[in-house]
Amino acid sequence: LGDVYKRQIRVNEQHEAQVAEPVRTMKNTQITAAMEYVNKHYASPLRAQELAAVCNMSETHFRRVFEENINMSPMDYVNMVRIQKACDLMKKTNDSMDIVAVKCGFATTSTFNRNFRKILGVSPQQWRRAPEHYEQNLLKFDIKTQEGW
Repeated sequence: LGDVYKRQIRVNEQHEAQVAEPVRTMKNTQITAAMEYVNKHYASPLRAQELAAVCNMSETHFRRVFEENINMSPMDYVNMVRIQKACDLMKKTNDSMDIVAVKCGFATTSTFNRNFRKILGVSPQQWRRAPEHYEQNLLKFDIKTQEGW
């Protein structure tokens, strides 16, 4: 699953600008609102149903359209954005992992640790000790993998 993320998604500082860019296809336009919403509200508890409502779609249809365009589930996308934000926060502060986890929207530190390792292949502690060794993992992600992106 980690390889799928690495091939399909590129997390970087330009992410927010990419989300805000005009989108070329109708389906992509439909999910842009959800992606922008995630970027603004990543620290809050988020559910696919809530994201679907932002896009004025049923949850089932939203999940289908989202996965067709992004090649991951809406909640995997939420977790990916949260991990990106956690990396930014760890680079800028000396906050404990518990605080970083909460600030980035994870209910527990263990959930944060599990998702961090799943997405980046290392623990948050390892990443913090030597981010320069692992930042390439972040650069391997590219959101614009589907047609129209």
